[in-house]
Amino acid sequence: MELLQLHYFLKEELHSVDAFINNKAEYELLRIFKEVTSILELEGELQFETIAIEEGGIKAFYKLISKKKNKRKIKNALLYSAGILSVIISDVVSDQLKTDHEYEKLKKEEIQLQIEKLKRDLEDEKTTEDKTLIIQNLSVFIGETDKIKFFKSNFYSTLLKEEKIEQVSTQRLNENLEPITNENIVARKDFDKFILHSVDIDPDFRESEKIEIVSPVLKKGNMKWKGIYNEKPIRFYMRDEEFLTSVINKEISFSNGTSVKADIEFEQKMNDDGDIEIGTISISNITDVIEDSKIIETKRKKRNRELSNQTKMNFDNETE
Repeated sequence: MELLQLHYFLKEELHSVDAFINNKAEYELLRIFKEVTSILELEGELQFETIAIEEGGIKAFYKLISKKKNKRKIKNALLYSAGILSVIISDVVSDQLKTDHEYEKLKKEEIQLQIEKLKRDLEDEKTTEDKTLIIQNLSVFIGETDKIKFFKSNFYSTLLKEEKIEQVSTQRLNENLEPITNENIVARKDFDKFILHSVDIDPDFRESEKIEIVSPVLKKGNMKWKGIYNEKPIRFYMRDEEFLTSVINKEISFSNGTSVKADIEFEQKMNDDGDIEIGTISISNITDVIEDSKIIETKRKKRNRELSNQTKMNFDNETE
């Protein structure tokens, strides 16, 4: 059994902080604990308990208890989880979220592969020095995930609201409350390095997708259309003004099952739990209207094709 000590250093030998700020900071800390437990695949195997808070600043102790009675089956990731958490909380990896959809997806896969490799390495027979390095690297990769960054940002931005706190530290302790490692200290002047000042996420943009139209809007205005995309109902804004004008002028009509080929954009935002949610959906650049097996080209597609052909002809004439 290990403990994780969280030590708030207060100015002028004070021994109390605002209760609401303290509870909010602990809430974000527990969300970090939960997410790290999930990433390490230790859900159901690890139990967190708090024990009495000491003065000397303010010290909070979190007891990490394995739910398994057979110690031979306990994973090293579980045994060293206090050390992993200690590094994650106090180490600055980046103060930015990965906002590009494709980059984020690839980076997430890369991080997960590295985490799995380091977890396997931790299970092998290693020296104490090797395991310390593995824990450090594992903590860095886990700290790269957006949820951890988000919860850490909330944690440190909350601490900044309490003027009494001058620095915070984490440290691994044994069951007798004796230090196993040195304290990882973060000074107040460095809290801002952990804080995300923008959580804007780049939109997810997809080209030439098929959307079934369920309920079009047959007049001008900023009202949402209804459709089906990838077998799921969506509500979206029509951003192709030329197509919308053709619909209003009754040049294009819809029947049951009518679909369009268009570009689709999903605005993305991060919710309070650090999850990415879909915001506003828009479609534009409509090239085809599809009714059963019949494909009707839009004015835009015809014009673009003619322009492309003309450009090709001009190029061929210049090269002759």
